[in-house]
Amino acid sequence: MNFLNLPSNKTPYNQAKAVVLPVIYSGTTHSEQAVGKGPEQILQASQLLSTYDVETNTDVSELSIHTLDPLTCLGSPSEAVEELFRQATPHFKKSKLVASIGGSHLISLGLVRAALEQYDNLSVLHFGAHPHLIANGDNAVFDETNVMGRIREKCTVSHVGVRSMTKAERGKVHLDNLVFARDIYNNGLNAAADAIDLLNDKVYIAIHLDILDPACMPAVARPEPGGLDWYTLNALIRMVAREKSIVGFDITGFVPQKDGMHTQLLAAKLVYKSLICIMQNKL
Repeated sequence: MNFLNLPSNKTPYNQAKAVVLPVIYSGTTHSEQAVGKGPEQILQASQLLSTYDVETNTDVSELSIHTLDPLTCLGSPSEAVEELFRQATPHFKKSKLVASIGGSHLISLGLVRAALEQYDNLSVLHFGAHPHLIANGDNAVFDETNVMGRIREKCTVSHVGVRSMTKAERGKVHLDNLVFARDIYNNGLNAAADAIDLLNDKVYIAIHLDILDPACMPAVARPEPGGLDWYTLNALIRMVAREKSIVGFDITGFVPQKDGMHTQLLAAKLVYKSLICIMQNKL
């Protein structure tokens, strides 16, 4: 199944500037049955989207996007991260924009590791309700609650949209790299400018869907009130795309709901909008 139902022969892999990588992995904190279906549901929802985006006057079918076969990660968290690293590295080495969709936040760790094989000056911009800097027990190296802590050991990370953290996390995070959602609500997009400026030119964006307010995105494991709205999140992505060179992004944390499909439509549209924004700035 291809993103937006774009014909696979329109943009063969070797001609693609961007690849969409669905990753089936539930991680350590979610229901495997629910989260494992997330990428498929997002791809299905994307079939309902028009390839023409009226807001940007863009025909997405002309952006050289290729959808890869879904990658199913099995075994322990460390084995899943290693498999994702191994499979994603060749795409970054070919300088393709890698856009991944999945459930587990650990997907970010595997993809950032892969991106670092090509871009040694990489920084990470993390959009999420929680900073994910907690170390839980002996398996903390590959624990979702510490995924950004592990990534921060490899490169600079700025967190935007945080609304909840533990006291221990507050002691670990660099305050210059932290932007609370309330700061953006009170002061607008400029509240995030300094944290973005601290990033290097090459940037990977990790988008956890709990960055959005649960009023519009309830399909996450730990919804927190006070999240960003749709337009603010998209404006922040545009701001970063103008100032930095984005080499990849993931959209994770989707937990499918039983009723309706508005949440997977929103997730699919976020992939769509992010691809447009990043690829237009790369041209």
